[in-house]
Amino acid sequence: MRLSCLLAPCLLLLSLVTARADDIGPAQAQALQQQLKDWAAGLFGPSVRLPDLPLKVTAAGNHYVITWPFPVAKGVVDELLTTADVRPLDGGRWSIDRVSVPPSGKFTMDLPPDPASGGGPLTVEYSIDRQDTRGVLDPQLTTPSSLHSELGGTKVMAEGARLRQEQQVDQYLADTQLVPRTDGRLDLSTDATVTGLKTASQMNGSAPMAVGIQTLHTVGRISGVKPDRVAALLAAAGGLLGALPPDHAAPGDANTLPAPARAQLRLMIDSLRDLLTMVSLQQTWDGVQVEIPGAGGASIRRLLLGFGGESADGRLRTWLDVGMDDLASPTLPPQVAAYLPHQIRFRPTLSGIQIEDLQKLARDATEEGADSDSLGPDLEAIFSHGGIRFGVETLSFDLGPARLDGTGQGTMLSPATWHGDAHLVAKGLDELTAQARTNPELQQALPALIMMRGLAKPDGESLVWDIVSDGPKVSVNGLDLSQLSGEKPKNRPPAKKPGQAPSR
Repeated sequence: MRLSCLLAPCLLLLSLVTARADDIGPAQAQALQQQLKDWAAGLFGPSVRLPDLPLKVTAAGNHYVITWPFPVAKGVVDELLTTADVRPLDGGRWSIDRVSVPPSGKFTMDLPPDPASGGGPLTVEYSIDRQDTRGVLDPQLTTPSSLHSELGGTKVMAEGARLRQEQQVDQYLADTQLVPRTDGRLDLSTDATVTGLKTASQMNGSAPMAVGIQTLHTVGRISGVKPDRVAALLAAAGGLLGALPPDHAAPGDANTLPAPARAQLRLMIDSLRDLLTMVSLQQTWDGVQVEIPGAGGASIRRLLLGFGGESADGRLRTWLDVGMDDLASPTLPPQVAAYLPHQIRFRPTLSGIQIEDLQKLARDATEEGADSDSLGPDLEAIFSHGGIRFGVETLSFDLGPARLDGTGQGTMLSPATWHGDAHLVAKGLDELTAQARTNPELQQALPALIMMRGLAKPDGESLVWDIVSDGPKVSVNGLDLSQLSGEKPKNRPPAKKPGQAPSR
């Protein structure tokens, strides 16, 4: 259970309500309560009727106290309430002096049907030793807003029909900032650290699995957010929900939606235009350990995971970051464990796609009767501005005595035509090949190692592969690989021109 999710409703409500009271008293508290309820009721527009928000606002000296029950709890003997102490500040800002949940509790929540967890009732019991959540919010978005959240000594146990899980966190610490810019946009950033995370889980009577992480550090950023676009997106999402028939299941494609729902889906697509300029997330996991009784365990000194995207000059650029240091497994035989990689780095990129082309494709896909033929011109337009560029900025890993490093880039001019090149450098491949001849665990890889060695170009102590591909033809160090099999590369039909009828 993510306890931070229980704090979000109050913070979100306060960040968007626009009224404040000059004097704190029962009448002002009642007015503020009604304003919050009215805002929540209209969040997704008039087409969606949300249940009455069960919050209560009371005046307490120089501040207000806002309380609301756990949104997922049912059948609770002693009602579990989230409590927030807030004070109005100068300039329409609000001070959040304290947000807290009961230090311990037990409740039941209903999970949707799921083959893994079984769904149905899930009983959750938790305890928290320390809580400290506070911040400052500016509903008018003219000055910076901030939130500091700290939880210590958290324990959570969940049990359902086919799921049992226990989790313990020594400390959760997060700082979030929302900063307005001079151009009217907003920058949102968060920096969170979890220390001493331990989880044990068992599903469907299978072997239990235990995971421990010494430190999990997350840094996230969303830049250039347009508040009016966010409001339009929420309104369109509400319109979509309101346009769906009560018995409508999750659609397999847009053609299964009724016409009013397709119209709202197009409004959602339109609201995404220029919604933000950049998003990124980077996680670092230190001291990861995994144990499965009867099967073994593994450890990773550091694991890196990240992704991001930006839309500079109306073109999309995305990237992925994957890294790992010191993978080890004491349960593997030594002759196998010796070849676990000590380091892996991988950073692929994708760029050159115009946002307008993607939006047109998405909009046209919502039209009645849309299919691959009608969307063909939209797909071709994506490639018509110099092609889609892909690359590998970093590729690095080791395998026993061998280490490989490489980079690559290419351009796709159509789904069937591309040009790309890559440069790979390896050291220690001959030693790895020699070991594979005598190690039964590596002998299956021996043919591939021998072939790689035959295609390589020596460069001092290194081996080099310069790879060039003019789809589908591929050459390595000038050698056409189709010659190895005696076959000529098959020519694919050229891409259709926009508006050209499909061949029969």
